[in-house]
Amino acid sequence: MKKTNHFLFICILAVVTSACSTGRSAYQHGDYYKACLEAISRLRANPKNDKSQTVLINAYPLALKTVQREIDNALVANQPDKYDVVVYQYEKANQLANEIFNCPKALELIPKPTEYISELSKAKQMAAEQSYESGLNALDAGTLEEARIAYNYFQKSNGYVAGYKDVLNKISDARYYATLRVIVQKPYTNANFQYTADFFYSNLLTEIRQNTQNRFIRYYTPEEARKENMKNPHQYVMLNFEDFTVGNIRESSNTTELKRDSVVVGTVKVDGKTYNSYNTVKANLTNYRREISSGGILSVRIVDAQNNQEIKHQNFSGNYVWSTNWASFKGDDRALNDEQKKMCNKEPQIQPSQQDLFIEFTKPIYSQAVSYIRSAYSRY
Repeated sequence: MKKTNHFLFICILAVVTSACSTGRSAYQHGDYYKACLEAISRLRANPKNDKSQTVLINAYPLALKTVQREIDNALVANQPDKYDVVVYQYEKANQLANEIFNCPKALELIPKPTEYISELSKAKQMAAEQSYESGLNALDAGTLEEARIAYNYFQKSNGYVAGYKDVLNKISDARYYATLRVIVQKPYTNANFQYTADFFYSNLLTEIRQNTQNRFIRYYTPEEARKENMKNPHQYVMLNFEDFTVGNIRESSNTTELKRDSVVVGTVKVDGKTYNSYNTVKANLTNYRREISSGGILSVRIVDAQNNQEIKHQNFSGNYVWSTNWASFKGDDRALNDEQKKMCNKEPQIQPSQQDLFIEFTKPIYSQAVSYIRSAYSRY
């Protein structure tokens, strides 16, 4: 118990020590920005803390020097993302000034914290242009991968300066060229089942389209592709019921002889007294069963639209058996138990329509096909 209490005390002490950091450790390790933030946080809780006051006074000018050094190095190195660095550093300096303004004791120690308002505005303009140009270069490559890179560059440009040049149009263009365009072709069957096959297709398309709003993929029907005058789809998903049967009927029956002993079958009189008469009763019970089986195979092929080469191919099978049971008897109904009598009073159920049978055997196929297509395009 003492060891447990000691451990808890150490944990609590560690939390309190961390919460009450004066910034000295960060200062000693050369992280002057973090040292300032920790010192300011401590001064909000305890304005009289001498250690935090000392840290802030010493660390703040060094933090500004670090900001300027990082900016100068980025500009001299002339890296493609140099203005990203400049914006980031100016934002750090301005955030530090804002923290000081919001802490009375810190503002007393640093009465005029440096803010880079105009410098940051100019840097954002330069960063917006930098990202915009990088986006144009990536978009010119004409590949899906580079179009996605371009999309991110244009988004970044718009983040620096909202509506910079025609960046909103460029975002739209980049998203289009970055998006894998897939035409999902409906399965065709004979006329008796086409309506149900269309229903299957519509539900599948709705399902795979879910949660794709923020992804680089779009599924089209052939009609939608024609409406957009699409000339360059990337892939086709081709659905086809390769083989199916609906409404195969199988009937069976089984007759059992039933007996029940010691059943009252009448009365007799003996010496003027009436007694029950017992005997064995018999009946022949016939149980009937009608089964209607349906099943089929759906082929799912993913094909490259540019060269018509097959990328993936999988078959999915489904089966459904509908059944109804009833019974009849010949003989004495007293040989039957309650359940058997109930079966004899039943009529065979009306069998479902062929359309319903088609729907039922496609249900397991539907879930498998949806999972397969989602998995195939999960990386986009």
